[in-house]
Amino acid sequence: MFLETMIRSAPRILPRSYTELHGLEPKVGKSQNYTKTPCYSVHSVVFIFHNFINQWFLRSILIALAILLVSGCVKDKQQTQNEPAEEQVEETIAEEQAAEEITVSFSIEEEPIFAVIPPAARPGEPVTIAWSDKFKSGTQTFYAELLDSRERRLAKSSFFDLDEEQGIKAAILAIPSTARIGDALVRIESEGGTIRDLPFIIENRVFQSETIPLNQANTDLRTVPDPQKTLESEILWAIISRTGKEIYSDGFFTPPVTSTRRTSDYGDRRVYAYSNGTTDTSIHAGVDCGVPTGTEVRACAAGKVVLARERIVTGNTVILEHLPGVYSLYYHMDSIAVSEGLVVAGGTLLGLSGSTGLATGPHLHWEIRVSGENADPDAFLSRPLLDKEYIIDKLGRGSL
Repeated sequence: MFLETMIRSAPRILPRSYTELHGLEPKVGKSQNYTKTPCYSVHSVVFIFHNFINQWFLRSILIALAILLVSGCVKDKQQTQNEPAEEQVEETIAEEQAAEEITVSFSIEEEPIFAVIPPAARPGEPVTIAWSDKFKSGTQTFYAELLDSRERRLAKSSFFDLDEEQGIKAAILAIPSTARIGDALVRIESEGGTIRDLPFIIENRVFQSETIPLNQANTDLRTVPDPQKTLESEILWAIISRTGKEIYSDGFFTPPVTSTRRTSDYGDRRVYAYSNGTTDTSIHAGVDCGVPTGTEVRACAAGKVVLARERIVTGNTVILEHLPGVYSLYYHMDSIAVSEGLVVAGGTLLGLSGSTGLATGPHLHWEIRVSGENADPDAFLSRPLLDKEYIIDKLGRGSL
């Protein structure tokens, strides 16, 4: 059965009879009708089988080659799709190496450490914010802002270098006398946005009230417009709003006069009773030392004289710069003993007290400004603003 199947399926080129196999024609007689009948001898069978095997083997090889060729093309196509180009591989490797370098650089950087000194204070008192960061500061400008519980800004100050080698920066703020009592926060900012919010508490403080009657001359000083007064005010504001880089004094402040008599305190809520019967209100920005005319007035700390001249409202006036953004002001003096640009030591004679400008009697008005905000001078007598050893210790303990 198998043999017949092979023979029938073989191509026509195979011989189908004995005569075809041997190339002979049959002898035909008159009385004989010849019909070609398949004749399968041993030789023919062998020949048929041999040719079938050869052609089957050839077909199998061709089919196998075709299958290999097709599968090879498909595989190459998949590899082409799945494998990126050489340039892409190089870019990917470069990106991975860069990412590894970034990861390493961030891993060795230390997180910045902040210290708020003290963590709670009353209106009028100064606050020192210290920041240790050796890696991220660069050349950017950083700010410290004091915000109340409603996130309303109360004060703002720029950071300056306290110890550049150790990467320590500092900023000094003053809590306004009008600040809302309760929870607050100190926000550290750069040109790029907020860096950190630090908790802070504004403690309660009660201020006194007073009414001050003014004569006609003093009433005019407060109420009559004068371009010169406006110009002097602009000059003074530009000075006390400036934050420099020099640290002239980092220790305790001392009172500018030896007398302890006070005629007005910091933060007093004042009512000015004008000579025409009207009134106006204000908040006292400093302390008034009740001393007679001619009392020696001395520098409360080392500093640079940034203003020494007569002004309409404050009379003979001296302003010293002690720290970046921190200034002491001396008003109503009878005379001035220093000149602008001079760097003086603490205790240097600045002049003599008097009653020049808007004054109801002899006294010295002593005032402290921090980044433009008035602060209580007495608060600067109790602790140094920049106690470097304490600040380094505080930062070393990672304290906020």
